[in-house]
Amino acid sequence: MFLRVFIFCLLISEVISITKIISVNGKVESGPVPTSIDSESDCPSSCYFNSDCMLASLAASGQCSIYSFSALTTGLKIAKPTEETTESIVYFKVTSPDDTCTPELNNTNLIFTSENGDTYKWEYTEEGFSFPRCRDGWKQFDRSSGVSVCMTAVSLGNTNKVNAQSACQRMNGMLVGLETQVEAQWMWDQILTQKGDAGGNYWLAGEQMNNPGASGCKTTDFLIKWSDDGMTKGVAITKNTNVSNLSCTDGKYNENCFNIRNVRGVALLNDVLCSTNSANGAICGYKL
Repeated sequence: MFLRVFIFCLLISEVISITKIISVNGKVESGPVPTSIDSESDCPSSCYFNSDCMLASLAASGQCSIYSFSALTTGLKIAKPTEETTESIVYFKVTSPDDTCTPELNNTNLIFTSENGDTYKWEYTEEGFSFPRCRDGWKQFDRSSGVSVCMTAVSLGNTNKVNAQSACQRMNGMLVGLETQVEAQWMWDQILTQKGDAGGNYWLAGEQMNNPGASGCKTTDFLIKWSDDGMTKGVAITKNTNVSNLSCTDGKYNENCFNIRNVRGVALLNDVLCSTNSANGAICGYKL
């Protein structure tokens, strides 16, 4: 376990939350390149009054390092102390809804709030702490193209694609496409949690640009414009018969847009009329 928990109670009252510094014995195991601070400066205060600082570390030598949120392009992990790093200290900058200084240390009170108001909850593991790259409530998926995507499911009333896109944009995201069966199952799990056994069907990004219509519906014919800021690549998912349920038409009308829905307990990519308003949610995403 961590050897020491010390609450550095510099508190600034705000309308929504209180900013605190919480210190523990530990060492930064991986993360962005930090900024070194003069050893004569007060390490926790230097982080506290730096709006971009999310974490500071103080080595046994007295060297203070500041880790900036804006520089975070990789994971940030804090390892538990060893005999060699017992005197190393890390300072978490966190926000809390009250001005108490509890000695309990867990991921429920380690929440970082960025300058634009987004919240990120540190994950407490057996090895130490890990900072999520996705905002609180969003799930990270690393795609084969090398793109990492954060996703969340949004429950809505019956709505069309335009309104679903607007709902995502209000969360600083956009409708996202589907790439893997793992993603499809996660999406359906979220829908089931939000909608219950009745389930639902949520809007995804994407539109078929060369729908063969009544003449045939072969996945090899598909040319899909995902229009989700490059998060989704290719059409391989349309060839996965365990996931895709594409009919191309609804009577005489071409079905060019996409929902994720459930059929007999299986999450499926379904094509629908782009003008339909029968979907009741959206899968939103943003690119890391």
